[in-house]
Amino acid sequence: MAFNQTQFFEDLEKLTTKVIVKNKKDDFIFDFLKLLDVSKTTITALKKNDTRFNVAAHPEAGEVANKHRIYFKPVDAGQDLAKALSEVMHSPIINQHKIRMVMVTDFNTVLINDTKYDETLDCDFADLYKNYHFLLPLAGLERAREYSEHPADVQASEKMGRLFDHIRKLNEFNTADDLHALNIFLTRLLFCFYAEDTGIFKPDQFHDVIDGTTNIDGSDVDSVLYELFDILNLPESSAERDAKPTHLSAFPYVNGSLFEYPFAIPEFDARTRRILLECARLSWAEINPDIFGSMFQAVIDPEQRGSLGQHYTSVSNIMKVIQPLFLDELRAELDTVIALSHDNRHKNNKAERLDALLKCISQIKVFDPACGTPYIPSF
Repeated sequence: MAFNQTQFFEDLEKLTTKVIVKNKKDDFIFDFLKLLDVSKTTITALKKNDTRFNVAAHPEAGEVANKHRIYFKPVDAGQDLAKALSEVMHSPIINQHKIRMVMVTDFNTVLINDTKYDETLDCDFADLYKNYHFLLPLAGLERAREYSEHPADVQASEKMGRLFDHIRKLNEFNTADDLHALNIFLTRLLFCFYAEDTGIFKPDQFHDVIDGTTNIDGSDVDSVLYELFDILNLPESSAERDAKPTHLSAFPYVNGSLFEYPFAIPEFDARTRRILLECARLSWAEINPDIFGSMFQAVIDPEQRGSLGQHYTSVSNIMKVIQPLFLDELRAELDTVIALSHDNRHKNNKAERLDALLKCISQIKVFDPACGTPYIPSF
């Protein structure tokens, strides 16, 4: 019989409600597996902690791991869910038994990682049923995924989108000044993400400061970021820098105006802190900087974009203009120069034409009257 998604949605809502209202936590994972049409024999064996079926590292602590399907780990309220999830994700059990999803919950919040795509669902336990589509692979139904030649870009866009969706829920951004400050904040975050993956910062330097020096509930993330952005604007020889804690003073000075002015930083909670850390863990060196444009546009309310000059043009559309305008001609000349390099008789001609090409490029001036907000500092 085909898996009934509507029934799954309805039954999952009933299950999560029962757990919350009646505090029926111990049986949640077994009832959840029933909804996925897991056999009674398997569920009984999992309940008895039969090691042939339950391959979890700590079954005595309520952990349940069903081969090829899910690793479930319950934690106490107040524990760091992201840390608990990471610990399970790094267990050899995950690869050894081809676990598809890892679920960690304190029954207030639930984190679920799809190990195939390294995507994490982070939601209230009560809202788990609303995200039932994320769980469909556990029933053998793959979710539709958007195709992209650059999957890292898509993943970064999705995670950044989630981050700012949650930031908007916690903070009010109503005026042009609020949106301007949010854009600056976005720019600074993206710089930090790229910086620790491209040699400007030490590897994981930004991630580790947020992970190691902020509260799990996210209450002090804004103040730590304020201090960090301040140190990034202080020259290496600054006396103020010497007075800062070493985990901050270890960051290099970033010249230019990116961190020059003290803009407001939004408040965080536990979830936005977790998503921020997820974003920092991405391999930003593999991500097209073109994401800057899409992110700028994503955080601006659609009704405000026009008045703020906040329009983003994709690379493909930009190329439609500049390729026939001058880029095709420049590339054709470069190809000619490269061809000459294979013929020793044209060494002098090659050098002359290359110099002429470089001079031509240096004299090109482009005016883009829709180049975006003038408030975003260049770096």
